[in-house]
Amino acid sequence: MSSGITGLAPLRRRQPAGRTAPHVRDLLEEAILQGVLPPGAHLNADGLAKQLGISHVPVREALRALGVDGWIEFRPHHGAFVRGRSEQELADLFESRALLEAQAATLAAERRTGEQLAILDDVLARQRRCTDPVELARINAEFHSALAGCSQNDLLAGFVRTLSMRARFYFATVPARRQDVSRRQHEALVDAVRRRDGVTAGRLAREHVAATRLARAESP
Repeated sequence: MSSGITGLAPLRRRQPAGRTAPHVRDLLEEAILQGVLPPGAHLNADGLAKQLGISHVPVREALRALGVDGWIEFRPHHGAFVRGRSEQELADLFESRALLEAQAATLAAERRTGEQLAILDDVLARQRRCTDPVELARINAEFHSALAGCSQNDLLAGFVRTLSMRARFYFATVPARRQDVSRRQHEALVDAVRRRDGVTAGRLAREHVAATRLARAESP
């Protein structure tokens, strides 16, 4: 996979009026999460516009939005750069995930619907079939968001979704061998949710987050 601006594919589909900047923002965010735009990458607006085949205006809007969301930083007289990883943020991230995802899993077991359970089963099925590490990381984040959605608490689910995106930023460096363990832990979580066992679901969620944190710490 190519990295940096040259790793981005030109936009081939014209966006509806007013949607180009949000589309570019989402495209760049995904590129950051996938490692196409690694930490420290310089995001020159004119270079991005040329690579994507669009004007520089929506690119600058997209960069401002990514700055607000904390994915990039602006350095005086130098421009925009993909933010670096921080050990302190990593510690804060997993501390927050352990608390919020355990509560979300507990509520999910108590409140989930049959339709939501089917969605979780579908995510697990795709996780079993997938062998691409980048796609697996995306599916992993999707699983955590779907599980939190079962809590029927939109604010809590939104927080978990945001944290899952942050986790992808760090999880990209975790060895692929972690994926089999992660899948089995996801399956156990869904089983607890299926049985409406909130106590077990909450415990498994905490253990899963702790295991992910340890795997990240042991990675190069």
